[in-house]
Amino acid sequence: MENLIVIIIVALAAGLLGRSYYKKYKKGNQCSGGCSSCSTDTSSCEFPEERDTQLIDIRKTMQK
Repeated sequence: MENLIVIIIVALAAGLLGRSYYKKYKKGNQCSGGCSSCSTDTSSCEFPEERDTQLIDIRKTMQK
């Protein structure tokens, strides 16, 4: 009986995790309407070049 309960809990957790990933990646970038309408963090709506530049600057300051 205990094994059945554990299997059900693990299956539900896996299902919820799979559902979360499916919703996140099924339509690609959700920020096409602008970052104000985006439910995710606004940093994900930045252009990749700007984000890469910011990461390079952060790494430089950490190395000093």
